Amino acid sequence: MTVAVPGSWVAGGERDATRPGARGSSFLLQAMQRIPQRLTLVHQVEGILREGIRGGKWTRFLPGEMELCQRLQVSRTTLRAALATLTREKWLRSARGQSRQIVKRSAPRNEANRTGRILLLTGAPVDRLGGSPMLLLDELRQQMAQAGFDLEVHTGRAGLAQRPEAALERLLRSRHPVACVLFSATAAIQRWFEARGLPCLVVGSCHPGVTLPAVESDFLTVGRHAARQFVSRGHRRIAVVVPALGMAGEPKMVSGVLAGTEGIEGVTVRVVEHDGTPAMLRRRIEGLLQSKPPTALLVAGAPYVVSVMSMLGRAGIGVPAEMSVISRDHEPYLDFLVPEPTRYRVQPMQFSRRLSRAVLALAHGGSVPLRSRLILPQFVPGGTLGYVS
Repeated sequence: MTVAVPGSWVAGGERDATRPGARGSSFLLQAMQRIPQRLTLVHQVEGILREGIRGGKWTRFLPGEMELCQRLQVSRTTLRAALATLTREKWLRSARGQSRQIVKRSAPRNEANRTGRILLLTGAPVDRLGGSPMLLLDELRQQMAQAGFDLEVHTGRAGLAQRPEAALERLLRSRHPVACVLFSATAAIQRWFEARGLPCLVVGSCHPGVTLPAVESDFLTVGRHAARQFVSRGHRRIAVVVPALGMAGEPKMVSGVLAGTEGIEGVTVRVVEHDGTPAMLRRRIEGLLQSKPPTALLVAGAPYVVSVMSMLGRAGIGVPAEMSVISRDHEPYLDFLVPEPTRYRVQPMQFSRRLSRAVLALAHGGSVPLRSRLILPQFVPGGTLGYVS
């Protein structure tokens, strides 16, 4: 097998991938039997708007409809349906023209029943988290409230700073949390918490060398299963498309792909990194298609799957007749693509329940077992996985 990989983390992933994981693809076959309920785009928009109001992103009035449609990338019909729900729930009321005045700035609070504050730190702006993370966040907030805890979401500099030490010190001194939850955290942030022994839980994968407790999707098994889906259909040139944003889950997925193709003659695995911008992703895909292009793509990130399939269509490459595509992630809007992508899906409610139990254990006892709580995504066959002719 030939492996074309950039960067040191991929080399580490290759070493890990040579050792078979404890979980086999049989777990994925069992998970395939579970069909989760689909979540509408209107519900996603409702959650994003509620979270923006709770977090103080908007204080007196919401932005206009045109601006919100552009920010959230939804139609005016979808936006108005979400606004109507929030108006019925007394979050908003109509003001002059088409503007909406904010009435409810936070969830009802009973301070006598509150037992502490939990901080969730994320580098992603609230309106860019995406539908599934927003639903996860909303469910987690409800679970914490029922247990008597306030969940505060902090975005921006505390999560994005290249040198986060000072920002984190100020935040924790001012808020006095009983526990912290790290979402899309860089290696520097994870190591900062671990070095201080603070009660902390990672949502997602820990970076190499970090032993914080975590609740995460089993991307190692996903990568291995996807690779076996490809090779069983005759694919020998495989590319893995990943955002190079410093997240820890991507190396695990690459390790899984390498493990799934190990020992199979003639297989080439290429890792294609991009910075998350449309321009760079387009350049990377165009370069990938120049000479001896792959016949199969595993793409991390639902928005990038949409872009990749659009680029393939523009290049006249049929999916799945000439190129097979698997998405590592799911968002409800993928259901509307034609062909519908083959992908892996985790139910937000399942994830939030696991996460809530772990966070409450941390808040009540100060620690949780130092082991990852793996959640196995469901394989959704879709229509973008084909055979090599």
